[in-house]
Amino acid sequence: MLELREIANVLSGISVREAAYGAARFIRLSDLSDIRADKSPALAIGETPAVARALTIEEGDLIVGARGVTTDVCVATEAVFGAFISLDLYLVRPNRAYVNPQYLAAFLDLPTTQATLSGGKQGTGLARLAKEALEKTEVPLPSMEQQGLIAGLAQSFEREARLLKQLAELNTILGREAITRAIRAADTGRNFSRSAQ
Repeated sequence: MLELREIANVLSGISVREAAYGAARFIRLSDLSDIRADKSPALAIGETPAVARALTIEEGDLIVGARGVTTDVCVATEAVFGAFISLDLYLVRPNRAYVNPQYLAAFLDLPTTQATLSGGKQGTGLARLAKEALEKTEVPLPSMEQQGLIAGLAQSFEREARLLKQLAELNTILGREAITRAIRAADTGRNFSRSAQ
């Protein structure tokens, strides 16, 4: 096992200065749910940051939530490439010679890892995950081939979960529509029998 900081760069987010005609895009903590749902988030627009640690999101980067009950983790999608991360996020850039980004995301999303990360949160209310706690997270490193297989397995379960959620939403819509039609049909039948009298 190696600590995360030995196999990836972990960068803190930056303050967002929103501007209607800004040249920079920013991803916020609230955008992670869209990314996890395989949707394109509506990113904030603002001024380009002038700090050296401000790097834009690239392919293979992980975005990690710094606040919240759970520590949201997702692999960056094309929709957010070139954007900056806000203060409530960490940008994790894996060294691909050691670790597969999807494998790392799957590991960080495990309940045992989430429990460890929760122990590294500080403050009251909406506790914040300390950067040092994230960097010190120990990551098991099987061979790159095994990492790829584990990453593929994790992605297949994520796809299945998204499909099941979509199916449940469609089933709810279908059920409501069926009930609406049944009520209309019953009401129309009642009105018809009244007019026949």
